[in-house]
Amino acid sequence: MNPKVNSRTEEQVVCYHCGASTRTGLKYDSKDFCCQGCASVYRIVNENGLCDYYSFSQHPGKTMEADAAQEHRFAFLKDVSILNQLKSFEDDQHIHLTYYLPHVHCSSCLYLLEQLHRMVEGVTSAKLNFSQKELNVVFDKKKTNAFDIAIHLSKLGYEPYFSLNDLSGKQSAPRVSRDKLYRLGVAGFAFGNIMLLSFPEYFAYGTDLDGLKPYFQWIMLFLIIPVITYSSMEFYRLAWGGLKERYLNIDLPIVFAMFITFFRSMVEIFTHTGPGYLDSLSGIVFFMLLGRFVQDKTHKAITFNRDFSSYFPISTTVFNQGREVTVPLPSVKVDDELIIHAKEIIPVDGLLVSGKAIIDYSFVTGESEAVELEVGSVLYAGGRQLGSNIRVMAQKTVSQSYLVSLWNKEKKPIDQKVKSRIESNYVQKASMYFTIGVFVIALSTALFWSFNDPTKIWSAVTAILIIACPCALLLSVTFTHGHFLSLLAKNGFYAKGAKVLERMLNINRLVYDKTGTITDTHKPWIQYEGDPLSLEEKDMVASLAKDSIHPYARKITPYLEGSLVALEDVHNHEGEGVMGYFKGIEVRLGKADYCGLEDESQTQGSKVYLSIGEDKNGCFIFQSALRKNLIPSFRELIKSKHISILSGDNDNDKKMLMHVLPSSASFLFKQKPQDKKRYIQNLQQGGEQVMMVGDGLNDAGALMDAEVGVAVAEDISYFTPGSDAIVLGGSLQYMHRFFAMVKGMRRIIWFSFAFSIIYNLIGLSFAVTGELNPIIAAILMPSSSISIVLITWIGSYLIAWKNKFKL
Repeated sequence: MNPKVNSRTEEQVVCYHCGASTRTGLKYDSKDFCCQGCASVYRIVNENGLCDYYSFSQHPGKTMEADAAQEHRFAFLKDVSILNQLKSFEDDQHIHLTYYLPHVHCSSCLYLLEQLHRMVEGVTSAKLNFSQKELNVVFDKKKTNAFDIAIHLSKLGYEPYFSLNDLSGKQSAPRVSRDKLYRLGVAGFAFGNIMLLSFPEYFAYGTDLDGLKPYFQWIMLFLIIPVITYSSMEFYRLAWGGLKERYLNIDLPIVFAMFITFFRSMVEIFTHTGPGYLDSLSGIVFFMLLGRFVQDKTHKAITFNRDFSSYFPISTTVFNQGREVTVPLPSVKVDDELIIHAKEIIPVDGLLVSGKAIIDYSFVTGESEAVELEVGSVLYAGGRQLGSNIRVMAQKTVSQSYLVSLWNKEKKPIDQKVKSRIESNYVQKASMYFTIGVFVIALSTALFWSFNDPTKIWSAVTAILIIACPCALLLSVTFTHGHFLSLLAKNGFYAKGAKVLERMLNINRLVYDKTGTITDTHKPWIQYEGDPLSLEEKDMVASLAKDSIHPYARKITPYLEGSLVALEDVHNHEGEGVMGYFKGIEVRLGKADYCGLEDESQTQGSKVYLSIGEDKNGCFIFQSALRKNLIPSFRELIKSKHISILSGDNDNDKKMLMHVLPSSASFLFKQKPQDKKRYIQNLQQGGEQVMMVGDGLNDAGALMDAEVGVAVAEDISYFTPGSDAIVLGGSLQYMHRFFAMVKGMRRIIWFSFAFSIIYNLIGLSFAVTGELNPIIAAILMPSSSISIVLITWIGSYLIAWKNKFKL
C-alpha cells in the first residue's frame, strides 16, 4: 500500500512521525504525514513490528528530506582498505563497526536503533551509546555490509556521519579513563576495609583485642601495598614531571608525605610500638583520586582538539577513464578530476571545470552569502556545494590546501608566556610556600629536641610531616574545580580543564566573531515586503521554500509558520531560484529577474523574491539577528572587560550592532582568518589577555592563539574548531555569569586554604611536642579531607544558586 495524498481541508493535521503541521499531506495506514520521507519511515517501523517507537516520545522522528547524493557519500564503506581502518574488530564471520549518529535525541531513538537486528538481516547486535551518539553494530559480513546498514539508518532518519578524523585510529582517551577508574576503585576498596579493621583499635587503643590485633595489622599492610604501588602512580608521575621541569608542584610534597606516613607505619607495626597510619594514608589517596576523577569526568565525552580532519569527508569521487571511482581523501592527487555532489564538502583547492558552483563558505570565511562561481573559478577546500553536481580539477592535495594551513602554522612564542603563567598560578605558589613552611617547622623542631630530648626527634619530625600533608590543599583545588566544571557543563559551558578556568580569571578582552557566533544563522531576522498573502498562499510558499537548495530560501518555511502542502513539478534552477505548481498556479522564489520582477527594495539585507501566478509578488529580506538575550550579557561584561567584534562578512550589520552593543565596543569587518589571528596577537603584544569566541574554521587560528579559545556550537557532539572550551549557542547569553562563577571558584579555594591552614596549625601544635597520639592523627587526617569535600561541594552550589544556574 502506497501513501496517498490527502484531500484539501482547511483544518491542520499533524504529521504522525515528526509533528509538522500540514493541510494537504499524505495518508498512510489511517495516519497523516507531512511528506513521503516521514511516511516511508513509519512504513519501515510498522512492517517490522516496532511501533512502540512512537510510545516512548510523541512525534519522535525528524522531518525527512530527499537526498539523491546519499549513496555517493557512503560509497567509501564498500572500499575494503577504508573499512579496515574504521572497524574495531573482525573475525571469520562478524565485523564490529561504530556509526556516529548526530540526529539521536530521545528515548525513542534508543529503542528503535537497538532493534536494528529486527530490520536488517545480518545485523546481530546494535548498542547505542546515547551520550556520545555512537551506535556499535555487529553484523554478519556474509549477509549484509556496512554500506547497506548506513543507507538503512539514513532511511530511518539517522544518517551516519563519518569524517577523515575517523581514519586516524586515535582511541586512547577511553582507556585512560578506565585506568583512572581502576586506580580509584582499588584505593576505595582498600580505604573502606582498612577503616573497618581500624575501628577496634580506635575504641580499644593499647589492648590486644583478644589476640586479633596482629592479624588485623597484617591484613591492613596487605591492603595498603596496591594503594602505594598502583593507585598512587599518578602522583609519582606528576611529581617527577615537576622535578624535570624544575618547579615544585603540589604533588611532590604529597608524595613525600605519603612515603613518610608509610615508612613510619611500617616501623610502628613491625616494632609493635603503635598501629601506624595506614587508614589515614589510604583515605588521603582515595579522596585525592576521587577529586581528580570528578574533575576529569565532566568533559570525557567532548573532543576539544579537533582539526580539519573532523570536518572533511573520508573519501571523494574521482572521474577516471569515463567512470566514477570512490577514493580515500588522502589519495587525491593534483590534476585529479573530482565530482562534487549536492551538499558535499569541497575537499581540496581546485578549479571548477564543469557545472555551476553555488558555494557556502560561511564556516570557512565567515561570509554568510553563498557565492556563485562559473567554470574556471578557483574553489577552496571547506566550502559546501549547494547546487547540483560539479567537477573540480584538484590543484593541491588535502594537506596543502588553504584550510589546512590554518592549523599547520607554528604557534607564536607567546604560548610559552601563557604556559608560564599557568604553572605559576596561585595553587602552585601556595603549595610551594606550604612545603617550605613545613620543612622549616620540621627542621626547627628537630634542632629543638636535639638539645632537649633527642629521643623525641624521630616521632616529632615524622608526625609533623604526616599531619602537615598538603592533601587538603589538593583536595580543595581538585574538588572545587571538579564541581565547577560539572556545574558549568550543566549550563552549556564545557571547559577543557581546570587550567582554562584559571586563565579566565585574568581575561580583560573579549573578542567575538559575528556570523554564527553572536548572530543566529539558523534564525535570521526576516521582513516581508509586498502583496499580502492568504493562508493558502503562505502554505504554498512555505512548502516551496522547504524544497529549495538555497539556505536563505529554506528559512522562509519556519518564518511563515505555514502548513505543508503537496506541490507539483518542483524544480531548482541553480543560482536563480525554485519554482513549483499548486492547483495549476505557478509559484517562484529566487532572484528578482527569475520571478519577473525588478530589484526595487531599498531595505538593506539579502533578498529572496516571490511571485505567485501573475497577480501577487513580494520580497523576503534577511538580516542578521543577534542571539537571544545577548545585550544584557554585553552590558555586564563591558563593566570589566573590553569587547571587540570581528567578522569575515561585509559591514551591512554594522548599524544594527552599534545600536545594540556598548559604544566602547570595537568593530572590524571583512576580516580574513589571518587578519583575525593577527588582531589577537597585536592585543597580546599590547599586554592584554584575550578570550576569543568563534564558531567557524576561519576562527581556528585566533582560537589557538588566544589565552582562552571558546568555540560556539549548536551540538557539542558535532564539529567545532579546536578550542579550550565549547559553549552551546543558547548559553552564550550567560557569558557574564560564567565569569562570575569562575571568580566564585577562586573564593572557595582560598576559603578552603584558610581552613587547611587552621587545621594544620592545630595538628602541628600536637606534633611538635613529639607525643602525638596516633588516634588523634587518625581522626584529624580523614576528618580534614571529608570537611574539605563538604566545604567545596556546598560552596560550589551556593555560588551556582547565586548566579541562577541550573543545579
